[in-house]
Amino acid sequence: MLERSMAQDSEDQALLVEESIKHAKAAVTLDIKDGNSWYNLGNAYLTSFFVGGAWNHTKLHHSVKAYQNAEKDQTMKLNPDLYYNCATADKYLENYERALRGFEAAALKDPGLGADTEVQKIISLLDKLENAMKGQLRSKRLASLVSSLNDVNLKSLHKKGTVSILSVGLNKAVAVLGKVILLIRHDNVAPLYYLTCDLDQAYFILSVYGLRNDAIKEGDRVALFEPYYRILDTSWKGKRYQFKSIRVDFSEQILINDKAPAPQHVVRASIHAHNKP
Repeated sequence: MLERSMAQDSEDQALLVEESIKHAKAAVTLDIKDGNSWYNLGNAYLTSFFVGGAWNHTKLHHSVKAYQNAEKDQTMKLNPDLYYNCATADKYLENYERALRGFEAAALKDPGLGADTEVQKIISLLDKLENAMKGQLRSKRLASLVSSLNDVNLKSLHKKGTVSILSVGLNKAVAVLGKVILLIRHDNVAPLYYLTCDLDQAYFILSVYGLRNDAIKEGDRVALFEPYYRILDTSWKGKRYQFKSIRVDFSEQILINDKAPAPQHVVRASIHAHNKP
């Protein structure tokens, strides 16, 4: 399975990972039915997502697609790492229901992987997000908190907007202004989750990649450029979780109290693979 830690990565390491993607693609071309080649390509893309430091979710989509192709090879269905790694990619895509199914499958195939712990972490996270959305402030206090958003000067051509005008997916040329109400602490390093409120006093969950957990504080006002919007909808074991979400993939997409994140608050992630003997 793949293990990850936060670190400052060298440019050389990123180049090595990109080279591994090229080699994995070449192997797939030689035999498109070879599940192991697809598995290696999925690992290369997943590694690239972290090592590149850009938190480019396109890499995750490529990773999941490669793992799904690997699963078509019957010989790969016995590989618990395949299900674990695919679930990891789904987790960072915030496809929590698919991630839960993947981790559960990995746990059944190899209890020693610790995939059952990942299942509990996701359920705990979803419970925390749900509870945060329920614990909303009184409207009078909230109105006072968000009033400062009217003073934000974007200094860009982006149109100021609220959650209500967003379309599902990427919203280009739009910037949502928000007030951070609560940092939602959880067991994973990334992303960071915040209960946030917009100018319409509408709550949403903000997920941020590539920043340290002290970059954004409760009470800060944020400008979110070209936000990726979706309604997270996850059902698991008879319980349903549903809430509005905005995801920020790059530090360039966010202003904190009218300023870009400080360099010391921008982070990358390193990742390495190992196989259980």
